[in-house]
Amino acid sequence: MTGQILHIEQCGFLTSLQDSGRQGFLQFGISKGGAMDIRSAYSANLLVGNDETEAVLEITQAPHRFHFLQDAVAAFTGGGLQPQLHNKMIQLNQPVFMAADSVVECKQQLPGYRLYMAVAGGYKSDMFLNSHSTDLLVKAGGHHGRTLKKDDLLQLKTPLTSLQKKLLAVLKSGAHVELNYPLPAFKTNSIRVMYGAEWNYLNETSQGKFTSVLYKVSQQSSRMGYRLKGTALETTLPCEIISSAVTQGTVQLTASGEMIVLMADAQTVGGYPRIAQVCAADLPVLAQKKPGDEIQFQMIGLRKAEELYLKEVEQLNSIKQTLEKFSPV
Repeated sequence: MTGQILHIEQCGFLTSLQDSGRQGFLQFGISKGGAMDIRSAYSANLLVGNDETEAVLEITQAPHRFHFLQDAVAAFTGGGLQPQLHNKMIQLNQPVFMAADSVVECKQQLPGYRLYMAVAGGYKSDMFLNSHSTDLLVKAGGHHGRTLKKDDLLQLKTPLTSLQKKLLAVLKSGAHVELNYPLPAFKTNSIRVMYGAEWNYLNETSQGKFTSVLYKVSQQSSRMGYRLKGTALETTLPCEIISSAVTQGTVQLTASGEMIVLMADAQTVGGYPRIAQVCAADLPVLAQKKPGDEIQFQMIGLRKAEELYLKEVEQLNSIKQTLEKFSPV
């Protein structure tokens, strides 16, 4: 079963195909890219029996409507929007059966900002530097290197595996596959970070403010970085450094005292002091914050950050293990 799977009947302003990003090109100044909330993207794929690195739809909070053109197994993860079928809510974080000619609407808002949708077999999409993620800056990868729009048609990438065929049959019969694993806490405003290379550039007062003040995600935020509004921080040294390596989650301090948190499409080097680094486990939580939302930083150590990351890996592995029960004997 291949061919066309999805017709976009209504689309928001920033919906694109994203996978786990481009690996091995940072030394050439090429950003990794990929899904903003990588945990939700991975989960969506695993729930439908895909490899976790397959491309998924990253749907930014705005009304959407999708028409399924053939029977499919789909999964919705993340937040921001509540998918509905025949005016009934579709459960998030579970594999669901979508009959041919089903029309899914996403218009009711939920906590969070980005909804992810995977289908068994994946979406056929353009590859750019070993990734199917859409790079909007260079207009490559994904669906013709651009965001999706009304009347786009998406195709299945590969035929269903034996496991996916069995999962489709089970769901089509009316059965439900319940996977009980901890859901992300999108409502929390606490973002855990570690000390950055230039943390000591901050004066003592600003070091205290960093974790005690609420900061608001500004309208000048994007997939490249979140600019934060709040109490300006002050340094004891000039707020400039020789261009140095940065990555997703790096917290930069600008000359104005405002902070920028680099996100999925982050550049590879920067000339602002790197005062902190968001831990990998909390980057998905931050990715679900929209302009106007408030966050508060919490400082943790490297060991704790590693523990949180390994716990995330363990939870994703539990999804794999549950679905293995559907493998043919």
